[in-house]
Amino acid sequence: ASERLGPRPTMRLPPTSVTAAKSPAGTIDERYLSFCVDLGMIAQPTRFWNPDGSGETVGERPPFDFSRPRLRRLCGALSPAYLRVGGTEADRVYYALEQRGPQPPPPAPAGYGTVVTGGQLIAMGEFAREAGLEISLTLNAGWGSRAGSAPRPDGSAGAWRPDQAVELMRFAEEHSIPISVYELGNEPNAWPLFHSPPLFVTPESYVADLAALAAVRDVEAPAARLSGPGTAFWPAIGEVPTLLLPSLLRRRLPRLAFSFLPRLAAASAAAEAGGAPSPCRADILSWHYYPALSDRSPLARAHPATPPAAALA
Repeated sequence: ASERLGPRPTMRLPPTSVTAAKSPAGTIDERYLSFCVDLGMIAQPTRFWNPDGSGETVGERPPFDFSRPRLRRLCGALSPAYLRVGGTEADRVYYALEQRGPQPPPPAPAGYGTVVTGGQLIAMGEFAREAGLEISLTLNAGWGSRAGSAPRPDGSAGAWRPDQAVELMRFAEEHSIPISVYELGNEPNAWPLFHSPPLFVTPESYVADLAALAAVRDVEAPAARLSGPGTAFWPAIGEVPTLLLPSLLRRRLPRLAFSFLPRLAAASAAAEAGGAPSPCRADILSWHYYPALSDRSPLARAHPATPPAAALA
């Protein structure tokens, strides 16, 4: 991939020093260090990065096999931990909960891209229980979950609809799938780049969607916590829109929402101060921290001064 993309400049980072205090400043949850399985490796047809950097492979790999005994033993040694099941594909997936067998599922309905079956979710739950893991699941907040909703006055796509989330929460309860965290969508500040047509939702509208999820959670899974917004963030260059600002100004990119996290926090506080009936903030504030970019990433080519992962190894 490096030869194909050509030589890349590296960024010299300033030296960093750390001084340890005599007493701990605080404690973290014993499950703080956890791991993830990308939904692109589970949902069908599978969709994941091509190792040679040439886009994605679609349908070329079998779905993730949760039944492997060695995998269960190795993951069990890492417990207690969270198993996050999410990623970009989370906002394209349809939950075909009635299908339990090993046969390939039917094509996804309009507005969706891939399918995860009830049988796969049951296998995921059995794996998590045996390994001593709790699941953090990213719910679909993409186009399929907004079908039938009118665009909003601020230019956002229509309101998120909880229909499939309700069915999924009930299914998880029925089959003892240990989902303790539900996340609303994956990297909403980058949705216009990941979805076709471009999916645009402002931080303020995301807060309204989060309140809709909270209302559903309170009824269907009251013990579960909500996580969000899971934005993409680079410490040296900021959020995705900041990284792509030059191209955006040349009108080569769709509309993007800037300062997603600060605006979300302000909108959450304003909604709750106004007496919103459901919580308008996540129980867990999440963002995706990218200290470097893979050579395979198109974003690395858009901002060549960003250090590739190999340069920081």
